[in-house]
Amino acid sequence: MSLAILFDEDTVNAMMAAWPGKPAVSALPDDSPLPGIANAHILHNYLATGAAPADQTVVIRDGAALHPRAYTTLGHLDPVKLAKWRDRGYSVQLRNINRWYPPLHTVCSTIQIETGFGCYVAGFITPAGAQGLNHHWDQSAVLVYQLAGRKTWRIWEPVVEEPHRDHLASNTQPASALVDQLKAAGPDHEFDLSPGQVLTLPRGCMHNPHTRGHRDESIHLTFVLRERTGYWISEKLTQAAIASTPLRRVIPPEHIVDPATLAKHIDQTRNHLIDWLTRIDPNTFAVQLLAAARTEPDLDYL
Repeated sequence: MSLAILFDEDTVNAMMAAWPGKPAVSALPDDSPLPGIANAHILHNYLATGAAPADQTVVIRDGAALHPRAYTTLGHLDPVKLAKWRDRGYSVQLRNINRWYPPLHTVCSTIQIETGFGCYVAGFITPAGAQGLNHHWDQSAVLVYQLAGRKTWRIWEPVVEEPHRDHLASNTQPASALVDQLKAAGPDHEFDLSPGQVLTLPRGCMHNPHTRGHRDESIHLTFVLRERTGYWISEKLTQAAIASTPLRRVIPPEHIVDPATLAKHIDQTRNHLIDWLTRIDPNTFAVQLLAAARTEPDLDYL
């Protein structure tokens, strides 16, 4: 399956060579098996039967989430309670679907093998004329596949450089101040996503998705791709440095609590680390790193 389940061959080749930096809308390939793997009927059944995991279900409207007790009973999803909130205009977010729905686990696994990027899937069911999440940007690229209904996406070009993990998140200062400025200026792009369309949304692009003005419920899947960066490589190198005996030696407590002595340890540790790094064989380490990139789990909302 891999990315070819979402895009044509030329688009996949272009993405592999240069990861997308601009928002774009494309059509799902005609021969894609994705509609048979994930569709509105399947997601509705999970909600109607209460079979979706309660700890992976969020009920939200205009950016504010309900307490789980409002839509669960004895720790399980309660279809009757859930239907009540949906009738009141609340959206349902199903997180980490690939961890509890095997077909999407297979899709994510093959995408990760192909790209080396971690992958997880979230589903969103939004009533007509409503909004679940509001203005924000994501720390990773997302690929949005519209299953049913229509959803309007108002999108802004990135105003922060390379947001990543907790760094430069839209709900932190000073980034949150930029959100207000962007809202006042208006979006750079606006798309009405229809069934069978895929929106590529690079990290850092603020977006405001909603169904206001639409008559039907919207259902979409969001494939989140955890891009690998130089920071990821540096983490792996540092973790591997556990093999260096000097870096494993205990630092006495009085050296930790004294800034001057601690500074000496920092300098000494930096020198040990540099020495260890210069002896790393990049080709050998690349084989280990590739194996990790293709297999390590990358769950959202842990």
